[in-house]
Amino acid sequence: MSCCNPCNTVSETNTAACESLPSQIQNFTTQFFGAVIKTEVDGAVTWSLPCDLDVGLENNPRAEGEGLACYFLRLFSDGIVGLTGPQGNPGTNGAAGRNAYTVTLASFVQPSLEQPNVQVATSANPAILDDLYVFIATSGWYLVNEADPSGVLFLTMVKAVAGAPAVITAGKLVVPSGFPGASIQGEQGIQGPPGATGSPGASFTATNGSFSVPSGTNYDTQVAYAAVDFTSSVPEVLLPAEGSYLITAVVGVIGLATVAATDKVTLKLRNTSGTPVDVTGSEKGISNIIVGEEKQVILNSIAETTAPNQTVALFGKATTSDKIAVVANATTLTFVRIE
Repeated sequence: MSCCNPCNTVSETNTAACESLPSQIQNFTTQFFGAVIKTEVDGAVTWSLPCDLDVGLENNPRAEGEGLACYFLRLFSDGIVGLTGPQGNPGTNGAAGRNAYTVTLASFVQPSLEQPNVQVATSANPAILDDLYVFIATSGWYLVNEADPSGVLFLTMVKAVAGAPAVITAGKLVVPSGFPGASIQGEQGIQGPPGATGSPGASFTATNGSFSVPSGTNYDTQVAYAAVDFTSSVPEVLLPAEGSYLITAVVGVIGLATVAATDKVTLKLRNTSGTPVDVTGSEKGISNIIVGEEKQVILNSIAETTAPNQTVALFGKATTSDKIAVVANATTLTFVRIE
């Protein structure tokens, strides 16, 4: 077979003078690419190029679907990016940044929208710039017309905070801000369905009463707690029904002869019916009373009764006997049933 038709496969060994086309393609492929590996999986054939040419260089990857010739052309045109080198040593730390706020150094009169311009002395800060909006605590929002290098700000008020004082004292925070937004109230929403009717409340009758006497014998307090007794009357109230009562006792006390500033009188309310029990939170004391000086102690507590017709009375004691007295005509007890 002659070499006139290079597509024919010769039966003899290919020679330089007579080489078939398949042999030429094989030689060109081997010389240009190297060994090319053919893989068949489920009837699909893939070719793997040597030197990872199917994926490209590490820092210059080959695009998906990009022909090899196009890939080479792109590398020649754009240049090849070299491999990433090792990380260098950390640089030195930069200088500390400046706070994006300042404070007022002197007080100033709160301006108004009719007279909005004001000068405010602050600690100089390059973060406060001309044409910037700032907010001053307790005062309002301002436009910075000029920020002097010394820290003096030439401001124009655009909106005051509600209830701003007449004078803004030193030490107030000044922060950059946007223009204050307008508060817009939206339309009222649709009224929801009415709730279920609650169960009817229990019948309740408010009950009240009081104790007071126009005159009587003052009671000298002793070291131990005892019921206050004005001889002709006793400061107590009868609570007619079971429930909760708000009881207020206004008690006058007076210093007797040789009373000392350290002498203290203590008063409380006590439910004396059945097993006596103190009214929670009713105990209160007072001291520093001089001879002949009259002072007032107010007890205000809620008493809980467990049955009708229970009595709550006033009790008192002092650090030293016969030094402080409870004044009869200056003592009153009132009550109102609240539950």
